[in-house]
Amino acid sequence: MNTSRQGVYLVLLAATLWGSSGVSAQYLFRSYPLTPGAVTMIRLLFSGLILTLLGRLQGGQPGKMFRERATVSRLIIFSLFGTLMIQLSFLVTIEKTNAATATILQFLAPVVLVLYNVVVRRKLPGAMICIAVMTSLAGTLLMATKGHLTSLQLSVSGLMWGLISACAAAFNAGYSSGLIRRFGTLSVTGVSMLIAGAVLVPFYLPGLDLHMLGLSGGLALGYLILIGTALTFSLFLKGAYLTGSQNASILSCAEPLSSAFLSVILLGVPFGFPEWIGSLLILFSVVLITLAPDRNRSARRLTEL
Repeated sequence: MNTSRQGVYLVLLAATLWGSSGVSAQYLFRSYPLTPGAVTMIRLLFSGLILTLLGRLQGGQPGKMFRERATVSRLIIFSLFGTLMIQLSFLVTIEKTNAATATILQFLAPVVLVLYNVVVRRKLPGAMICIAVMTSLAGTLLMATKGHLTSLQLSVSGLMWGLISACAAAFNAGYSSGLIRRFGTLSVTGVSMLIAGAVLVPFYLPGLDLHMLGLSGGLALGYLILIGTALTFSLFLKGAYLTGSQNASILSCAEPLSSAFLSVILLGVPFGFPEWIGSLLILFSVVLITLAPDRNRSARRLTEL
């Protein structure tokens, strides 16, 4: 098996496992009196510790990030408005809607970046990008209305938190690049998770009782942390390195599809024809944006992991 094909399989496996982690979170919210904030805190602290250790084993030096005041400030901003918001808003969206809808809405992040470039940077997009934006808006409309275009079928709070999740994901992608180039993906992601999780401790640790979870709940929470975050992140980075970042971005569209299939099969979530069409339209827009010509996009591979 050549390395590029191996990379494809690794990215697809990571995307599928990521999608299944959202289903695990939905199971926890349905079955136990856990809040998204508490689950976010636990997930960030344990996953952050694992990723930081993995980064250290690969030669990273997370402590160097705290030697310069400017770097510390940038790391804190990234931790709060990127890592914390993307994790918390995603889990809140799952609680208010379902795992499939939350994942699909988060995939609007590339469209958010395009709109930011248009409004703030006054950078006009090309024809392919314009088609992608219109396609994503049509997909979002179908998901929000479930085909009944005159009325909103998705809860307003669920839709808003989903859009916040997309904005946080867009910020996460754009703001972290400088830190990652200097200190590596695993170290930056791991330390930012630890900082974000620590912020939530005073609010959600007091009174938290995990004994109520029992075996099935404990396994679901463990899956969310170990498989759905730490393992999948490592698999995706390795796969992206082998197959290229552009291919990895397209292949990651398997995540919401796996989340939708598993939500329907395992949890009996109603996901009708309009939602499937809306999901595919949003994923199609992601592919268009990824493939669109961009003079500023380098052909580099993800060598600094």
